[in-house]
Amino acid sequence: MNNLQEKRDRMLSMITDWHQSGKSKKACCAENGIKEATFYYWFSRIKETDTAGCSFITIDKAPRNGDVEIIYPNGVRIKAENDLALLSQLIRLY
Repeated sequence: MNNLQEKRDRMLSMITDWHQSGKSKKACCAENGIKEATFYYWFSRIKETDTAGCSFITIDKAPRNGDVEIIYPNGVRIKAENDLALLSQLIRLY
């Protein structure tokens, strides 16, 4: 394993530990004896790598059976189907 890969693995481990600890980035850098700029550099590199390997997810577009209730400031309540066009018109009424 080359030195760059070892350093990357070490930084990834440190960033994972930081993320789970809930500590500030500054505190993590002080504890590990690194400059904040180094931390941010590796943090951005790891984010780039994570997003480069992302994949698509499935979104369920099935209609929901729930009704929507609109409550106007004057107290009038209207229950309507989950229909965006209808809801838009009802909201503009007030």
